[in-house]
Amino acid sequence: MSGWDQDPDEGRAPICPYCGVTALPAELSHVLDTSFICDNADCDAYGEPVGT
Repeated sequence: MSGWDQDPDEGRAPICPYCGVTALPAELSHVLDTSFICDNADCDAYGEPVGT
């Protein structure tokens, strides 16, 4: 499989749909299947889970 066959968003943190800022892991970075939260203090969704 070449790099062209992969999904470009695979392995990337989700983007908050409310403010457009990249979400941060809610758990420690060594946890593989961690959830993500919005870390933009000016966003209405601050601290809320983002993406999957």
